[in-house]
Amino acid sequence: MDLKAGKHLVAPAINNISCTHNRFAGHFFHQIGPFDVLQALFIVLLTFLVISANLMVILVINSRRYAAYIHPQPRYLLTSLALNDLAIGLLIIPFSALPALLHCWPYGEIFCQIQVTGAGKAPLLSF
Repeated sequence: MDLKAGKHLVAPAINNISCTHNRFAGHFFHQIGPFDVLQALFIVLLTFLVISANLMVILVINSRRYAAYIHPQPRYLLTSLALNDLAIGLLIIPFSALPALLHCWPYGEIFCQIQVTGAGKAPLLSF
């Protein structure tokens, strides 16, 4: 890529038509099966586990009781990693429950790009 010539990377245009398909013209609820509900409940449970475990790691590592046993540099590193996982647990994982139920992506193109970039890989559920 030649930046001096004025060429920049531009994201490709994405058209989100997954929830506008004819099969979604009626009500969503008659298409939800027991496996879909179980999958969405698992995502919700996973969200709570990720949030609570990372909060516990952050609180324990930075408490006065254990801070004396851990040097500052590893403590900063572990806190940074736990905060990153906590952010993913708060901002990325919860938004996968609705697509698990509906079998489409209802959030739009921009949020799709944010979630894929935030997760660092493909979405949890690809449709």
